[in-house]
Amino acid sequence: MDVPVLIVGGGPVGLCASIALSGFGVPSLLVERHAATSAFPKGRALSVRTMEVLRRYGLEEAVLAAGVPREESLHFFFGTSLTCADHIRNSNLPDPARAAFSPAFTAVCSQDVLEPLLREHAESLGPGWVHFGQELIALEQDERGVTAWLRDADGQTSTLRTAYVIAADGAGSFVRRELGIAMSGDPALSRNLNILFEADLRPHVADRLSLIYTIVNPALTGTFMTVDNRRRWLFNLVHDPARRAVDDLTPRDCADLIHEAAAVPDLDIDVIATQEWTAAALLADRYRAGRVFLAGDAAHPMTPYGGFGMNCGIQDADNLAWKLAAVLQGWAGPELLDSYEAERRPVGADTVTQSRRSLLATLESTAVIPGVDGPQPRSRPSDGLVLGYAYDGPGAAVVPDGTPPPDLPDPVCAYRPSARPGHRLPHLWTRPEGREISTLDLVGTGFTLLTGPGGAPWRESVPQGVPLLVHVGDADIATACGIEADGAVLVRPDDHVAWRCPWLPDRPEQAVARALATVLSR
Repeated sequence: MDVPVLIVGGGPVGLCASIALSGFGVPSLLVERHAATSAFPKGRALSVRTMEVLRRYGLEEAVLAAGVPREESLHFFFGTSLTCADHIRNSNLPDPARAAFSPAFTAVCSQDVLEPLLREHAESLGPGWVHFGQELIALEQDERGVTAWLRDADGQTSTLRTAYVIAADGAGSFVRRELGIAMSGDPALSRNLNILFEADLRPHVADRLSLIYTIVNPALTGTFMTVDNRRRWLFNLVHDPARRAVDDLTPRDCADLIHEAAAVPDLDIDVIATQEWTAAALLADRYRAGRVFLAGDAAHPMTPYGGFGMNCGIQDADNLAWKLAAVLQGWAGPELLDSYEAERRPVGADTVTQSRRSLLATLESTAVIPGVDGPQPRSRPSDGLVLGYAYDGPGAAVVPDGTPPPDLPDPVCAYRPSARPGHRLPHLWTRPEGREISTLDLVGTGFTLLTGPGGAPWRESVPQGVPLLVHVGDADIATACGIEADGAVLVRPDDHVAWRCPWLPDRPEQAVARALATVLSR
């Protein structure tokens, strides 16, 4: 093989796949047909779960430093214009109860800023390679691997042999089409026009700083979306033939539209670029075809409402990377790779559904003018969807323990930490070596066995051939994980609990070996 893994697509999902594989010591080649990262600030909101993943990659602080300050990005404005006196402003602040869920919190870093940061980090790591300006033009797979044909910016072609392919090449995925994988769902929920512009809006929004400024009036429905809450902005116009269409707008038309929506007639505006797009809510019928795996928008194009798409894709890559590493390095059987679709496609389906609902709810709630009788916009958390998803269906790489999932009134909004197999390990601050770290920080590039305070005997249960670290925790960790003082939970490299043993068995080494054999298809 020329390289074990070929990654197609250099957006956030592909770059995170490269970073994750390098962390496991797996060589990969990322190819991206464009010569540079995105110049358009598309995806911006990074969920708390994505920030946990970036924290594990060593990028949390860099992303926070590059993004919009938190105090400016956790509010949502609704009004008849950007500067109207009568408006609504909802907040999504990290109250103590929600802050206890994670060592991280939601951040805002636009894609044109995030992608260069991810690319630089991916290029700095070995043993991965990142090639922009190189395009996949054909692929063919057999029992032993995949042959890929590549073309560079000069038109020169080359062939490459790889064991596996990650298709992270977006909603119009070339790879998905080549594989003949169909999509189900709604391909066209709304038409939209994004206008990227520069203007000094800061003085006009200083008393209402927000992430999104939704404007609804008899003439139009649209949103100002901050890129830096100073000079760089996006305005998204929703196509409505009865009020304002997105067709054939000139730069002058766009500037006039922004003047109208802002209600600042003398604002100096520089229209940089426009981008027309259609909001879709689709799910691939399959996430895998042989040695090729779909991730991100290639698997689940969804609306930007709710900010789920890029985040769901980054979690796809995080789930798949450790499994590819385990198979390629010989500590798992190839059947482990079947669990990728079994685990991620249900999450993708739920997320696409919620994204669609968020779009429709937003259009419905903004169909009224603030100050007029009717339904009013309201923020709705998604902690359950973002943190509470569990890999507990058929084919998941976990060992069920027979316990029921948390009983929640609304599994999209509400989240309750649980160490039930398949769930993300609960976050808890702990001080194993005199410094405060999260339980999630204890998870390494292999498996982690986290025990209660009486778990020292588990240290003798490390098997041969599987990377495993044992951490003896305290009583609070035992309580959070639902185990006795001498019990343990086995955590996968993606922070999800693979197995839970409430108390110390007679032969802990055999119990761990059996659990790993089941999870890893050994």
